[in-house]
Amino acid sequence: MQSPPPNPFRYETIDSNPEVINRVVDRRRLCAALSEPGRRLLVHGRRRMGKTTLCKAVVEELKAEGVAVMMVDFSTATQLADLSNALLQKITAASGKGWQDYLSDLMRALSLQLETEADPLTGAIKVRLKPIARTAPIDEQRATFIGILDRANELAKQQGRHFALVVDEFQELARFEDEATLWNLRAAIQHHTHMSYVFTGSRVHLINLLMASDRAFYKMFSAINFEPVPLVEMRTWLAGKFKASGVTQLDGLDWLLERAEGCTVDRLRLAAMSYPLAAASGELTQPMVDRAYRAVIEEDKAYFQSDWQQLTQHQQNILRAMAEGETKLGSKAVRQRFSLPASGSVSNTLKALLERGVLHGIESAPGYAYDNPYFKEWVHQRNRLDLGLS
Repeated sequence: MQSPPPNPFRYETIDSNPEVINRVVDRRRLCAALSEPGRRLLVHGRRRMGKTTLCKAVVEELKAEGVAVMMVDFSTATQLADLSNALLQKITAASGKGWQDYLSDLMRALSLQLETEADPLTGAIKVRLKPIARTAPIDEQRATFIGILDRANELAKQQGRHFALVVDEFQELARFEDEATLWNLRAAIQHHTHMSYVFTGSRVHLINLLMASDRAFYKMFSAINFEPVPLVEMRTWLAGKFKASGVTQLDGLDWLLERAEGCTVDRLRLAAMSYPLAAASGELTQPMVDRAYRAVIEEDKAYFQSDWQQLTQHQQNILRAMAEGETKLGSKAVRQRFSLPASGSVSNTLKALLERGVLHGIESAPGYAYDNPYFKEWVHQRNRLDLGLS
C-alpha cells in the first residue's frame, strides 16, 4: 500500500527556510528596514500570527545577499546579562573576520571578562560573559548591554558596512523594571547610524506601556501591526496545499477556517491534524475537521488543565461566561448565572487575564476575547460537565 505524501502543513518549528503565507507588503517593509542603516521598525501583534516566521525568512534571504543581519530572542532571558550574551553571540558571528577586533575593542572599553569556545561541529567561536556577570549590579549590566551595541555600531563604521538586528519579543525588556536601561537604549539606538533595528513583540499590553507618551520608546519606531492573513488569501493558500497533496474535494475547508479563527498557527495546526484524515479519500469534510479539532484539544488538555488551576475563581468564572458567548458580563443575569463579581471587579479581572495572555483585546464588547480558540472550546466542554450547560 502506497503511503500518502508528507503532511504539507508545518507549525511546530521554524526551520532554516520557513514558508511565509503571502505577507507581501509586510515582507517588503521588513526587508527595507533591515537593508538601510539607521532604520527602526516595530512589528507587533498577537502570538501565533507568523511574526517570527516572517522575520526568520527575511533574515535568511538577506544573509544570502551578503547583508550582516542577525536575529536574537529575548523571550527567555531572566537577567540583563542574558540579553548581553545573546547579542554577543550574534554580533561576533555577523562580524566575520572582524570578530577579534570587536571583542578587543569591547574588552578595552568595558573591562569585560569573556569566555570563548569553539563549536565542536562547525569550529565557529562562541563568546559569552563569565557567569559572574549575571550577579553584577544593574548599572554594570546596563553598561555592558548598551556597550555591546555601541561597539558593534563602531565596528560597522570601521568596516564601511552596516549591521541589521532583529530582536524577537523585545517587550521582555519591561520585565527587568529598569527604566534607565530603556532610556539609555533609546539614546544609543538614535546614534547608531551604521545599524538598523527591527523589534518584534506579541504581548500587546506591555508594548503599549513601552510606547506610551511618557515612556522611553514613544515615537521611536515606524510600525507594522501584524494582522491575520485575510480569509480569502488564507483559504486560497490552504486549498493549494491540500490539492497539491492529493486532497481535491474541500467541502470542509470553510469550516476549518471558522473553527481555527484568525491566528495563522492555529489555522495551520488544524489543517495539519485534518490532512491525514482527508488524505485517504482525497476529500476534506466537516466531520473530519471536527474530529481533528477534538484531537487538538485532547492533545493540549493537560496544558489547559494546568493553566486553569492557576487561575482565580473569579477568572475561571469570567472565562466560563465568555466561552458561552456572553458579552454583557456586568449584567445581573450573567453575573448570577456564572457567579461573577461586581462590575468593577469584572473589569480588573479581564485586565489580569489580558496580562496573562489568556485574552486579547478587541473593539467589540466586552473588549476582550480568548487568545486560544482551542482553550475556549475546552472551557465550553467543561461547562457542559461542571455546570450542566447544553
